[in-house]
Amino acid sequence: MTEFKPLTFSAVDGLGFAAARGSLEAAHKSAPYAPNSLGPLLELLSIEAMGQLPPPPNGTWMTKNGAGRMVEALKEGRESWVGGESRRTGFLRAVRAETTGDAVWTKFLMGAKKAATEIACLPTTTSGQLTAAMGELHSNIHEHSEAPGTGILAFRAAKGVFEFVAVDRGIGVLRSLRRAKRFAGLADHGRALEAAVTEGTSRFESDARRGYGFRPIFLGLMNLYGSLRFRSGDYALLMDGTSPGPGTAQVAQKPPIDGFFVSVRCHSPSLSCKEEASW
Repeated sequence: MTEFKPLTFSAVDGLGFAAARGSLEAAHKSAPYAPNSLGPLLELLSIEAMGQLPPPPNGTWMTKNGAGRMVEALKEGRESWVGGESRRTGFLRAVRAETTGDAVWTKFLMGAKKAATEIACLPTTTSGQLTAAMGELHSNIHEHSEAPGTGILAFRAAKGVFEFVAVDRGIGVLRSLRRAKRFAGLADHGRALEAAVTEGTSRFESDARRGYGFRPIFLGLMNLYGSLRFRSGDYALLMDGTSPGPGTAQVAQKPPIDGFFVSVRCHSPSLSCKEEASW
């Protein structure tokens, strides 16, 4: 019987670095992985879609586990999907062909908020703040990526935990911010990510209100055991919900990716709502 390892961000980073070094054959010996969190799964699928991580010689890097239906719906090109009677996972593309696109978006956010409250046991106010943050990131895909058709938002709720991801394959944070004169001298993607999580940062110099919209996420995590991962280019910026601010962020070099990737994972503060281990 095959023994699967958890698909973590560290595992995704390891596969990406192995691909860059041309040593995927050796990395394959550490596979396969089983997804138990939304962020690493979607980051892995993103770098696969970019062609930066070809499939291993004899199959896949992971078992689909309980995420199989979501993975299949993504690969089928579905514009929106919410799975199962429990409605605990779902995704929506930032650009939709339906004439009722706004109604679909509203329904998606309402479903995410309900899952955060009823399944993840988060307070209603926190669930509202998190779905508002999802809305900000949806707007950022349209305003900053220059490739909104590649954007996806997804959520997952389990007992005691709620997570969501926003991802696109656009120009990334560094190129976007460099369009503004005051950020033209940014040296690398790490510096750009640090600037992006500073309140009021925007490439639209004439409108200070049009920033990257991350502040609502920080506020929503103030009293939660949460974690955030921002990825652009060859860097990641990591934060935790115990002290959500730019001054406590950790910036680390990672395998390069296209576009922009945000993963947010929150735990319920309720001791009676312990995290569910399985997908």
